[in-house]
Amino acid sequence: MNLPPRHRLVMTEDGSTTLHSELFDESCHSTAGAREETRVHYLQGCHVEEWLTQNSIMHILEVGFGTGLGWQETHLFAQKITNAFLNFVSLELDEDLVKWALPEATRHQDGKRLWYQQDFPRAQLKVIIGDARITVPQWFEHLEKFHAIYQDAFSPRKNPTLWTTEWFALLGQLSHPGARLATYSASISIRKALHAAGWGVYPGEAFARKKASTRAQWKCPSDPDLLIELAKHPTPALKDLEKA
Repeated sequence: MNLPPRHRLVMTEDGSTTLHSELFDESCHSTAGAREETRVHYLQGCHVEEWLTQNSIMHILEVGFGTGLGWQETHLFAQKITNAFLNFVSLELDEDLVKWALPEATRHQDGKRLWYQQDFPRAQLKVIIGDARITVPQWFEHLEKFHAIYQDAFSPRKNPTLWTTEWFALLGQLSHPGARLATYSASISIRKALHAAGWGVYPGEAFARKKASTRAQWKCPSDPDLLIELAKHPTPALKDLEKA
């Protein structure tokens, strides 16, 4: 199948592929290994195995569907270890990307809400199409509270509206207390934004050339040593421009 418009295929160092977006001028995953990055930052970062082995259902929200690798790795993992039901909801701006990644998914539309869906024996995948800052409020009453969030948007430099204090507060409204959020970013401004929005923030694992990443839990205390480090930096939390 042809690649989606404005994207080119990139081979990563673990043998898996990703896409480079011309619109954001970034790849969807680390070129050091797309699959391995997904496992480290999201499955491990959100303690997916721990939750699925102890509970009958897990609700996961992914910010940035991309090539679908977050869903693929999570679904494959869940099938191997548990009989729990996996409810996976992803947010994606580019409908062409979803059509390419999910050729068998069914397209649905209800008023302003547009999504693609696939149903499996112990899982459901729903990909919500559009600008996430607009679509998320439209979906509030239609979504369960989430146990985990994969914050996998393009970088704050390229896509800042999905990394602000206001955005993380919005995600908090969709989360159970104690819900885990994981991201590859270790930016000071992002960590401060998460903390300001009510997330407990702490350092995450290194991956490849990145020496750190970020983990968070909703309505939990932040790592005290990390807060001391953040206080030393004059960089402010990233906020919406119109509210700054």
